[in-house]
Formats: sequence, structure tokens, C-alpha cells
Amino acid sequence: MVDTNRKKVYNKTIMSIGNLISKDDLRHMQLIELKILNEVKRICEKNSIPYFLIAGTLIGAARHQGFIPWDDDIDIGMLRADYDRFMEVCKTDLGSEYFLQTPATEKGNADYGIAHVRLNGTSMVQEFRKNTITHNGFTIDIFPYDNLPENKIVCFFYAKTFPIIKRICAKRMGYTPHPPKLAHRIILNVMYVLTRWIPLSFLHEKMMNYHVKQNKKQTKYVFPLSEWNYKAEKHLYTTVTDLSTLKFENEIFPVPKNYDLFLTEQYGNYMELPKDIESCYNRHRCISLDFGGY
Repeated sequence: MVDTNRKKVYNKTIMSIGNLISKDDLRHMQLIELKILNEVKRICEKNSIPYFLIAGTLIGAARHQGFIPWDDDIDIGMLRADYDRFMEVCKTDLGSEYFLQTPATEKGNADYGIAHVRLNGTSMVQEFRKNTITHNGFTIDIFPYDNLPENKIVCFFYAKTFPIIKRICAKRMGYTPHPPKLAHRIILNVMYVLTRWIPLSFLHEKMMNYHVKQNKKQTKYVFPLSEWNYKAEKHLYTTVTDLSTLKFENEIFPVPKNYDLFLTEQYGNYMELPKDIESCYNRHRCISLDFGGY
């Protein structure tokens, strides 16, 4: 258990280098997130549900044998069938300390295409969620991997349309999403104006169709649909089904067996440290923290 006496809340504007969170507080966050990951691990092992570390969490395991020193979240992936089964078993197996957050479990939650397992009694408010009343507890993120179309043209529109619809819905529900590129921001703002007359329920149904419509047949590649860059994020189906393990914070977790290929496809030379490490802190724009009793 991490220090039960520590509690710190920030209510300031985030600076560009995100230096409002001290390194001690960041480490405290990481340990709480590790606690959540261990709960997910417990449930998955109990129910024989495959999962694997991804993104910065996988880089951390490969490069640091734990968290990247400046990382502030944990990401894991599951194939869609395993993800759906995890959602189901959490109804009975998830500990009372935790909350499974999806659009289906919480009204007003617009994080389509991803699930969060959050720790009750804590809070880490991100800038884009500051106007919502959703659960903001410390979290780990779970990304379902769906089949990607084989046709390149279909694949392009398939992978690009979903994030736009997702962000339109989020904006209409009080979120302030920040697409990573100027072109995406322009498209989002134009589409937001053009689709304001369309019922949210219709857009929600459209997004769910995007999630699963390619899963009726086996495809070569899989892809987490919440991302913009399908070319970097797509992976061979066999890469995410053939698993091994790596140490992460003195514990063992599943990873793609060929994690070097998995990470190189997405990040290039992932073993090279960033030139400006200070700019990497608080990249998720956390504007307030409350460690509660943890």
C-alpha cells in the first residue's frame, strides 16, 4: 500500500511542459496504477482471459523493466472477444474498490472504443474532461483490438471516420477533445457544426458498428479503433495472439512475444530516449490530483 497520509490537489492551469506534478507525486500515481493493473491481472488469470501490455507501458517493460520514469498511465490490449468477456466477468469479479468505466456503465461517459478500470476514492482530472461529471479516479486503459479491412481504401476511411465521430460525440457531451494534428482539428470543427442536428443515439450506434463490423471474418491485421494513425497502430493478428512475458515493476505481465516488432512498427527506435525529457511529463494534461486514502 502506498502512503495513506498523502493527499494533494492541484487547481492551476497546465503549463506546456506539464511541470505541476512533482516526480514524487508521479511515482505515487504509478504505484496506484500498478495496484489497478494487478486487479486486472487477477481477474484475467482467474478467467483465462488473454491480455498484453501495449504503448508506453510496453516500452517501459522493454526499456526500463517498469514504468517509463515520466509516464503517467498504463495501457493494455485485448482482442475483441477477450475484451467482451472481460467486461462480462467484471460484473461479478471486479473488487469493490474499483469501477469499470465504459459508455455502457456510466451515463455521460464518451470514451468510446476504450474501457477504464478506475480506483474509487481517488481523482485525476484531465483537462479535456474538466467539464464532465464522470468518474475520474486513477485508472488503467484497456483497448480492444478489432479486425482491420484488407482493402487499403476501405481501411483508410474505416480507420479515419471512427475517431472523428467519437470526438464529435465527446464534444457534444462536454468533453474538450484535442486531436493531435491541425488537419484533424479543422475536420472535427467542421463536422461538429454539420452534424449537430443528428441525434447522439444515432452516432453512438454508428460507432458501435465501426467497432465490430469487420470481426465476422478473419483478417490479417488488427487495430485499436480509438486511435488516429491506423498505419502505425495496426499489427499482425499473430503478433497479438503469440504472447510471452516481461518484467514490469518486479512483476511479470504478458506482452506480444515479438514485442520488438510490435513497438518498432509503432514508434520506430523505441529504445532511444527523447531529447527533451522534461516536455514528456504530464502529457495527458492532468490538472488536479487527489490520492484519497492511498
